Amino acid sequence: MQIKRAYALPIGQDARVADDSSSSIPLPIVDVTGDLPAEREALLELLSDLAPKEWGAATECPAWTVAGVALHVLGDDLSLLARQRDAAMQGLVIFGESNPGLTFRQLLDGFNEQWVAAAQFLSPPLILTLLEATGRWTAEFYRDVDAEQLGEPVGLFAAQDASPYWQIAAREFLERWTHQQQIRRATARPKLRHEFLVPAGAVVAHIIAAHAGALDVEPGTTIVFAISGIQAWTIEVGPAESLVFLGAAASPTARLEVDADAATPMLSRGLTAPDLISKLRITGPDPLSAKLAQGFTLIAART
Repeated sequence: MQIKRAYALPIGQDARVADDSSSSIPLPIVDVTGDLPAEREALLELLSDLAPKEWGAATECPAWTVAGVALHVLGDDLSLLARQRDAAMQGLVIFGESNPGLTFRQLLDGFNEQWVAAAQFLSPPLILTLLEATGRWTAEFYRDVDAEQLGEPVGLFAAQDASPYWQIAAREFLERWTHQQQIRRATARPKLRHEFLVPAGAVVAHIIAAHAGALDVEPGTTIVFAISGIQAWTIEVGPAESLVFLGAAASPTARLEVDADAATPMLSRGLTAPDLISKLRITGPDPLSAKLAQGFTLIAART
């Protein structure tokens, strides 16, 4: 993972940071442009290794098999390239014109279902070929676009009108990584390597920061989010905007911590709310802990 204008790990250096305030480094944005090609390469290796019957395996997405999840990722690639890179009319707008009266969630689900159903005729070799191409094109686009340029709003970061492209790319990385983990769980394949947890965790730390206000967390509160033995982040809640730092504050108001082995299923929506809460260690004042547990469940629990 690389952090533009803030902090970059030297090539080959372990991503772990000591758990003390002296290691806290400002993390104004998360740059996933170096992680997108690696995640797509891992997905292609995974799909290439599947037996024909495994493409039909059920996944945690109730309506979709492994092939359906792969097609959904492909559809997302095509949709973002069309609307973000090429400034074409959004697919949701087109879908909404023929399906009036739907909520945004219904529009999104309907649009995705329509694509996956229509693309069922694509063979695994074709899906792999197309995913390689669209993965390369999207990685190039996010690499070249100005990270601070405003684009479409990203609800994960509580945006209403527009989001900078680093948030748009970060959402895309987290979603791709989540869907790949769903395929891995459906086919009993090993989890991705821990280094993918660092950008995923950094994105989640920024999501926590973005929603602190909605949870009525008091300004001046410091929250540490930590993956044991891997990485920690500190969120400083402000009156208008919360800041994220790489590393753990020495005496935070509250601390959310998860073991490394549980972090991948937790951050990729592999756990139900009760399972997630049982694996998330929260320390801090009771009212704040309850708010953080509720918020983290909304962010990460499988629905």
